[in-house]
Amino acid sequence: MTDRVLDETDIDRLGQAIITLTRELWVVKDRQRILEAALADAGILDSIALDTYEPDESLEAELKVERQKLIDEIIKALAED
Repeated sequence: MTDRVLDETDIDRLGQAIITLTRELWVVKDRQRILEAALADAGILDSIALDTYEPDESLEAELKVERQKLIDEIIKALAED
């Protein structure tokens, strides 16, 4: 059995949430690619170093908290009346 987050009548809110997330994701991806290119052009970072980087325990814990916060905020927004 799964917990139901949305009712069938929430399709409009779900659609809007997906569009909003897609816009925000594109902004982040666009800026990240630009930053990576600028760092590579300056000789500061190469894509191999970026692809193989593994965060330490502290950063991993920080990322986990931020990831859960984002998930919680999305679920809250979708569940609000």
